[in-house]
Amino acid sequence: MTAVDLEYAELTCGSCGWTCEHELRHVGRLLHTTTCTHCGHVVEVLPRRMVPAYLHDLEHRVASKPARLAARARRDPKRFLRGLPAALLRQPVKLTGELWELVRGR
Repeated sequence: MTAVDLEYAELTCGSCGWTCEHELRHVGRLLHTTTCTHCGHVVEVLPRRMVPAYLHDLEHRVASKPARLAARARRDPKRFLRGLPAALLRQPVKLTGELWELVRGR
């Protein structure tokens, strides 16, 4: 997962009225913007409104991490142990990227 994840969904645009594909940008697990691929209209969640929701989501992610790690270790112990060093290095970079996206407001 990157700091900003992109997905696409069929939505009706509030600006042009077309039902078409929209680009959905997420920061962490929270929706940040939607962009109409027909007219380019962007709906954005303002960073100052996202920060409390992001921090609440982050708290849940941190609290649930031990259980998620234990489940992965039980499913495939060898793969879990091989991937653990990289995963430990990746997390601070991932969280820094998410926070940077919120601060930048993109």
